[in-house]
Amino acid sequence: MKKLIIKMCAFMILITLFTGCHQQNKLYSFETKKIDDQVILILKNTSNKPIDLSLKDQKIKCLPASKQSVFVFKKNEFKDTYYDEIEAKESTQYQEYNNFDVDRITDISLQQLNECIKKTKNDKKKCYGEVIVFFYQNKDLVDIQKHDFILKGKEKVIAFESSKIWDDTMIIENIYVKNKFVHRGFYGNM
Repeated sequence: MKKLIIKMCAFMILITLFTGCHQQNKLYSFETKKIDDQVILILKNTSNKPIDLSLKDQKIKCLPASKQSVFVFKKNEFKDTYYDEIEAKESTQYQEYNNFDVDRITDISLQQLNECIKKTKNDKKKCYGEVIVFFYQNKDLVDIQKHDFILKGKEKVIAFESSKIWDDTMIIENIYVKNKFVHRGFYGNM
């Protein structure tokens, strides 16, 4: 009886260690939403560092810690095997860009939303980014739209118009720049 208890305890410790290590290595979590003819794969960075995510021909560059992004698929193109094909790695080529402000005009009567992203400093950095809008009606998610953009100048205007009736939104901006690196005394872009 004593040997059986020791074996059970050892087995439980191994399970705890295995599942604990597995959770620490996970860089992201995901959830799936089906809206009309689309499947939305919502991904959240669960690590404390920026990560890059990819799946098939879609890429999410520099998703900051604790932030979300999405992959959007047509329902007939989405396969359950995609969950196992998501690739995540620590982001080294890009860094988050925080020197921006947002001016947003939302007209619920016309079901339109316009967002102007402006640099707070007059720098020459070319910024890359995405804006994701989650549209809600009576607290139910009715639409998700994602726009990728490049901000070469001082500001960028992005317009959203949903065919669905919505009364509330949640908006996420993920903006980043390429890192510079030092290589044999020269500065260059990766």
